[in-house]
Formats: sequence, structure tokens, C-alpha cells
Amino acid sequence: MQAVVITGTGLYTPENAISNEELVRAFNVFIDDYHLKNAEKITSGEMQSLQKSSAEFIESRSGIKSRFVVDKSGILDPDRLCPSLPERANGDKSLQCEISVNAAEEA
Repeated sequence: MQAVVITGTGLYTPENAISNEELVRAFNVFIDDYHLKNAEKITSGEMQSLQKSSAEFIESRSGIKSRFVVDKSGILDPDRLCPSLPERANGDKSLQCEISVNAAEEA
């Protein structure tokens, strides 16, 4: 039986980073829009008001100051607040596969 040996490791880090300040700006714009769109329902008690956030709140609860992301624009868009990753054809490499290949090449 052959012995298996790990001869290297690799790590993929996306090139885009988002600070807590950037994330909070986008989130708080979302909150402002939510309050404008739902003002009557919030006033009548049908819907609850949402609280804004701060960079300090995020760091105190999570310890995170910034994060690396594949898609920065979708996450910082107050109308999305999540990555905007295009669909790929079944025959194309998945995003996870691309990330794995990059990490393997680094190893």
C-alpha cells in the first residue's frame, strides 16, 4: 500500500474586499428605503420598523472587520444585498470548481 502525503496546501482569496463601513452603508440605505415604502404599515403596526446597523455593532458581535468576496457590487447594492453570480451552463466549471482549481494551483 502506498503512503499518502500532503505536499502542499493552497488557499483561494477573492480579490474584492468589503469593509464593515461599506456593508453598513448599503444596509442602512436598504433600511431607509424599507421605511419609506412601508411607512403607513409601520405606523399602523402591521409591519415592524427595522433598525439600522453600524460597523462597530458588526465587529463587536462577529469580530469581523472586513471580508473577501467574489462579487462586491451585488452585495453592496441596497436592492440586492447578495452576490450577483451569473448562471453557468451545465458543461462549464462551477464557481466552486474554479475556486478549487485556483487553490490547487497555488498548492
